[in-house]
Amino acid sequence: MYLGWIDYGMLILLLGFSVSIGIYQGCFRSKQLTTNEFLIADGRMMILPTAMSLLASLMSAATLLGIPIEIYSYGTMYMYWIFAYFIGTYLTVNLFIPMFRQIGNLSIYAYLEQRFSLTIRIVITLSYMIVTIFYIAVILYGPCLALSQVTGLHIWLTVGSCGIICTLYTSIGGMKAVIWTDVIQTIMMFLGVILSVIIGFYDAGGIKSVFKSAMDGNRIQFSTTTLDPSIRYTVWSVIIGGGLYATAIYSCLQTQAQRYLCVKSIRAAQKVAWINFLMCTMMLFLCASVGCLLYAKYNQCDPLQAKLISKPDQLYPLFIIETLGRFPGLTDIYKRISIGNLMSDEKQASISKILSLFIGFLVVFLAYATSFLGNNIIVIVFQISGSFAAPILGVFLIGFFIPRVNSRSILIAFICCLLFQTWVLIGATLTMKSQIGKGGRLPTSVKGCLSSLNITQVIPKNQSSNPLLPLYSISVMWYSFNAIIIIVVISLLGSFIFGSNDPKTIDESLLISWKNAFSCNWKHKKSTNLKTNEVNTIETQTIEQESIL
Repeated sequence: MYLGWIDYGMLILLLGFSVSIGIYQGCFRSKQLTTNEFLIADGRMMILPTAMSLLASLMSAATLLGIPIEIYSYGTMYMYWIFAYFIGTYLTVNLFIPMFRQIGNLSIYAYLEQRFSLTIRIVITLSYMIVTIFYIAVILYGPCLALSQVTGLHIWLTVGSCGIICTLYTSIGGMKAVIWTDVIQTIMMFLGVILSVIIGFYDAGGIKSVFKSAMDGNRIQFSTTTLDPSIRYTVWSVIIGGGLYATAIYSCLQTQAQRYLCVKSIRAAQKVAWINFLMCTMMLFLCASVGCLLYAKYNQCDPLQAKLISKPDQLYPLFIIETLGRFPGLTDIYKRISIGNLMSDEKQASISKILSLFIGFLVVFLAYATSFLGNNIIVIVFQISGSFAAPILGVFLIGFFIPRVNSRSILIAFICCLLFQTWVLIGATLTMKSQIGKGGRLPTSVKGCLSSLNITQVIPKNQSSNPLLPLYSISVMWYSFNAIIIIVVISLLGSFIFGSNDPKTIDESLLISWKNAFSCNWKHKKSTNLKTNEVNTIETQTIEQESIL
């Protein structure tokens, strides 16, 4: 069962509304002649819309597709991400927001030039561009997979169509258009998930029935405390590794950090971060409820084993079709929330139309390539961000807290970390295997499927002969932790080998002492030094901002 004409009409109406916001903000309401107005809305945006925009950039289609299937497959240990969100928000609010707002530059990477050197800034900026391109590709793949599921179109056609539309749309609006479009998308995102939860609970016989099925299937679990790094989700891996991952995403990527510059003060930016935390927590609970609903509905006939779907991330779209399909127009809300986050993020790429077109077509190609990867989409996001965004976090932390580390040492540490993380990522992808049992994918059943279905289960080959398999089997949750450790250890060793800075030669405004790291006095001091001048470097206007999603 696919979409009807009412569904397509709703889709066109909702997409047209979002596009009209971009056209209005970009072409009619404001000419956006200054860099400040185009990139940070002149720092005059309201707190709540900015927080909703931050949520839309973080909670993409990968989240909506990925979290439910992770709960369905691995249980509720994923819920410890609430603590990871809190850690990421707390560190962002107390360390990064005051520092970034006081350096007086639209680019957060300007701090690295002031603290280390121009070389470090360029290297980190290029790394950010690479991780952003790959990240957008995965985010593009998510909604296209959902579109393919609910429309019956081939994945290549949906990837190409969405990619071309969004690439052309990048040249229309600035940050005001981005934020106000994100507000609509966030509302639709919550509305779509809430509707699927309410109707799903009703069809399943109530909340009690759903959670009884989840309990019987061992999906409700919160006590995995093992230190085994190969276990996908444990208390420690999610809180520690996830906390560092969340910090890297919230604070060290220009795309997210730019939202903190769109409001008028440090305090307002901190409120944006905390409101985003509350909304992320709400969305996590909603997605976890969807995961339990998926298990309650499919616990006797796993669609993946039954060959009803070809990818794990198609399970939620299948649920939407079967649950909301009888209500004309409601299926389209889900389809719309998948596309919405993609469009809002990619709009920001465009100061240069030529570069945005190039990036857009490159992203389309990479998104299609993503369809051949076997991992769940949210795991791919964790792998990319943990491998390439977390090292950037390590560089910032060294810059904040260890003044003796110089640019040569941090450059060597960063390159070594990237090489190691890339090696592990490629090895894990090539040797990936489906583990059933303790710490792996929880068992599913096909006893309730039609007997005519030809169901086979592929048994993974024995890879125990590979001596590097334990390294490749490390949970993706530990990738960020590993990156930080590598950066710290190698940069400190480099300081001993190549010499170190004299702390007295470093501008004190670029440093944070361990004693005053979370002191209100330190934050107040930073706020008094806040600058409001426009960007004054060519690099910020060209290389970095052109790479924003």
